Amino acid sequence: MTIDRLFFVFLLPKTDEMKKKTAFAKKLLATLLVCLSVALFPSCDKEGAAIHRMCREIHSQYPQATLQDVYKTCYQDYFGAEHLVTDTAAARFYLHQEIEECRGTDMSAMPTEEPTGFRHRFSRVNLSNVTNGELTEEQILADFLNAADKDNAYGDDWQGEWDKIATIALEVNPDWADTALQAELQDAARGNHPVRHSDAFRNAYNPHYRIVKR
Repeated sequence: MTIDRLFFVFLLPKTDEMKKKTAFAKKLLATLLVCLSVALFPSCDKEGAAIHRMCREIHSQYPQATLQDVYKTCYQDYFGAEHLVTDTAAARFYLHQEIEECRGTDMSAMPTEEPTGFRHRFSRVNLSNVTNGELTEEQILADFLNAADKDNAYGDDWQGEWDKIATIALEVNPDWADTALQAELQDAARGNHPVRHSDAFRNAYNPHYRIVKR
C-alpha cells in the first residue's frame, strides 16, 4: 500500500470494513514514520530520546552549565561515587569539612535532591539536607559510601557512551560546542576519568552534594 493510498483510506466513508482498513493504515503509517526517523536520526531511539530530554532539562534548569557539566552528571550516573572514595576515614573527613565550609551559604540554586544523568541510577543529595537538619552527617555518609561500590558501574564502554551523549548534547544546544573542551572530555572519557563542575556552574549554582543510590 502506497503513501497516497494510505491517505486516501482516511478520507473514505467509515463503514465497518473501512474502519478496519483505516486502523490498519494508521498502524502501518506509524510504523513507517518510526522506521524513517530511526533511519534519518539514529539518535532517536529510546536511549537517545532520554539523553535529549536530559540535555533539555539541564539547559533549562542550569543555563550556565557547559558540556563539562553534562559529562559530570552522566559520569556519575554511569559509575556512581566510586571515583570519590579512597577510604572511609577520608570520606568522613572531607564530608565534614565541606559541610562546615558551606554552612551559612545559599545552596538553594540546586534542588535538595536530583537524579543523575539520563538513566537516573543515582541521586545528588544536596548538603543543605544536613545543614537544615533533615539528614545527619552519618546518614549521608553511609548512603554515599554505598554508592561507591565498585560493582556499581553500568558497563565497560564509557567512551562509547560519552560519544553518543556528546553528539546529542550538541544537537540540543549548539552553544555547548567548544573544540578545546570537547577534546579534553574525549581524553577524559578514553581514560574513564571524572571531571569537576565547570567554573561557570560552580559560580552560578554553588553545588555541594553527595551521590547516593536511588
